[in-house]
Amino acid sequence: MHRFSSRTREDKLLWVLMVCVASLIKGAVGSEDLQLHKPPNIVILLADDLGIGDVGCYGNDTIRTPHIDRLASEGVRLTHHLAAAAMCTPSRAALLTARYPARYGLVADPILPVPVLIQITSPGGIPGDEVTIATALAAANYTTAIVGKWHLGMNCSLWGRGCLGPLRHGFHSFFGLPMSLFQEYADPYPFWTLPADTAVIQGLVVAGLVFMVSVGVARRKGVVDACGAASLLPVGLVVLFVAWFCVTHLPVSPWIQNHANSVLMRDGEVVEAPIKLEGFSQRLVAESRRFITEHANSERPFFLFHSFGHVHTPMFTAPHMAGRSKHGRYGDNVEEMDEGVGSLLDTLTQLGLENNTVVYFASDHGGHLEVTDDDGQRIGGHNGRFKGGKRQGGSEGGIRVPGIFRWSGHLPCGVTQHSPTSMMDVLPTLLSLAGLPPLHTLVPRASHKELDGTDISEILQGGAAESQEGRVFLHHCDSAIHAVRLVTGDHVYKMHLARPKWFPGSTQCGWGRGVICSCSGYGLVTDLSSRPELYDLNKDPYEDKQPISPESEEYKVVVKQMREYLEQWKARVKYPPSQLSTLANIIWRPWYQPVCHNC
Repeated sequence: MHRFSSRTREDKLLWVLMVCVASLIKGAVGSEDLQLHKPPNIVILLADDLGIGDVGCYGNDTIRTPHIDRLASEGVRLTHHLAAAAMCTPSRAALLTARYPARYGLVADPILPVPVLIQITSPGGIPGDEVTIATALAAANYTTAIVGKWHLGMNCSLWGRGCLGPLRHGFHSFFGLPMSLFQEYADPYPFWTLPADTAVIQGLVVAGLVFMVSVGVARRKGVVDACGAASLLPVGLVVLFVAWFCVTHLPVSPWIQNHANSVLMRDGEVVEAPIKLEGFSQRLVAESRRFITEHANSERPFFLFHSFGHVHTPMFTAPHMAGRSKHGRYGDNVEEMDEGVGSLLDTLTQLGLENNTVVYFASDHGGHLEVTDDDGQRIGGHNGRFKGGKRQGGSEGGIRVPGIFRWSGHLPCGVTQHSPTSMMDVLPTLLSLAGLPPLHTLVPRASHKELDGTDISEILQGGAAESQEGRVFLHHCDSAIHAVRLVTGDHVYKMHLARPKWFPGSTQCGWGRGVICSCSGYGLVTDLSSRPELYDLNKDPYEDKQPISPESEEYKVVVKQMREYLEQWKARVKYPPSQLSTLANIIWRPWYQPVCHNC
């Protein structure tokens, strides 16, 4: 059954007693001694679009990731770690809130599937009443910061003011990308463009010429006087300009991506526009190192969420990292990201923080299989033998991600755990490891929020996985459920209700700069709901064999159990409308655009 953490009244009283004792200790000893008693610091390192097959400790022997591999050798490596979505915005929201993003509408609508926030000016994002990891840790007296990619809503007010973004969700500081990296950031694009081969543009040109000729004829025949003709011309030009702008730049053109969304922000202010990509990864790492150094000796523990720009497109590397990998530009990007991981780990070591810092590393979802650069070079990730990838709903390659926890001296070293876990487990697990109360005690206003993640600290500490017995994972494509996973006994069953239509002989949907395999859309998905495919992932982890026969007793019992669970879920949990498939999310709203006043 689906579970969420709870504690008894005695636990609450114990927490109050601990706070009182800590206060007495603080008065009796110096702050240096108090460091021994404070909760651990917490660092989350999140890669973007990194495939599970891109990392050495998960089997890649051609891309060098020594620092991520070192993290695994010093901690716990999870081999069955799952993202809650195969796209950036919903997956990251689920990580931070421990809840399926469909619960608060941060998913696309099947009718108009826009799977992520696509404008800084979009009004959507994590709702203000949701509680994030940062909110919880701030309530526990942590200093919190996010460096790097956000992509969860900036909620700017008129004229680009008050763009709080992460600051309204528990983070005390923010330096980085309000959106994501997009391929268009790498090249300049003109505002004035007239693609003559476009039928709509041709129609606008003809309409403009007809309008001007009509005004001239009307003036000559005395239908309008000179003043009337003079006033009609600018009106017509404005109408033509608006029509041209809508056709050329909406919903989001390369120019808008490059000049509106390519910005670097510190807290609510734009400090760089457009972003200078070369050296960008190193600048983010330097910012995180500065934060760690500043707070290394503070009486308050710190929480750092370092959200890498890599390895999302466009591919860019610092000169010293270019051309080093056997996997071309994509491999260079992975290795540059790994270098950043190493720099942050070294900072913790140099400051003597290793034994008092929990480090968690993951990717937001699987690799983007289809994407290629302009010269045809592959610049997408690798998901090992798992089928599918980014944007492919419940396909294993899109949601099976690397996941590593390290807490030197507290968690075992070099241990591998195969039990299914979720990125939504991170919030309750971190609170448990830190010795803090559960979320609903720490943040009382969250008492009505049902968590979909659970505390896996016992699994990380080498305990048995009995706590996972009967656990169900739902795998969404937007708001639709495409797959269900059930942990029971020695089995991990996965039931597919829908699959993307892959190219024959592959698990992707083509190749190209803007190509991505979609899990929704007419003709793009195979509906399996009437006769689901069922696999036992403990016996067939890569789903290479034939699915379990629908005629078998095993199939009938397991599928019946899963269907009953789904019926109960849908009767109990009502998803709100999509935030992403709205006109306000899709259309650029310049009156909400933050601008850089010193760039």
